[in-house]
Amino acid sequence: MKRYLMLGIVILIAGLLWTAGCQPGEKEFDEAAFITVNDYVEEMTVAMLDLLPDLQGWIREPYSDNLPLRYGQERLEWLQDHREDIDMIRQRYSGIDYPTTEEIASWQVVMVRGEQEWLLEGAELAEVLGKLDDLGEGLSGALEMIEESVGELDAGQSKQVLTLIDEIEPVVEAVRSVLFR
Repeated sequence: MKRYLMLGIVILIAGLLWTAGCQPGEKEFDEAAFITVNDYVEEMTVAMLDLLPDLQGWIREPYSDNLPLRYGQERLEWLQDHREDIDMIRQRYSGIDYPTTEEIASWQVVMVRGEQEWLLEGAELAEVLGKLDDLGEGLSGALEMIEESVGELDAGQSKQVLTLIDEIEPVVEAVRSVLFR
């Protein structure tokens, strides 16, 4: 249901952009690039939110502070699947069709959702996409680190994972608020 709603919104936006055209002297807007960014944000944010509970599922010892973190074998397998998903999304959208940061920063798109209308500033979108990309890279690296340590992290590694856990929801919320309001 959520996917159909997002598809409907993308089609609505594309239709509005197509009918609006460009004002004299304005640079033509690349609708396909916008749809690619929209799809990337949707896939990556969903993958990150799906990862969050499994990343928080370290083994808890009674009467301890739970540090350093330890992950069980089953959880390690789930985390490996999440890493593969995140890496696959990053690879799929790092190709030729994905717009450059400079191109995204130049966008000014009138967005309409229901009765709400706003101007999407490309510079703001480029900034939050950079944070999303950095978080995706950090999560992929942390998941690889967890795999290499066979789930037995030291204090520094545990702190790195806990920091990333704290960043997931705020970054996802920031990028979605700019793009989807």
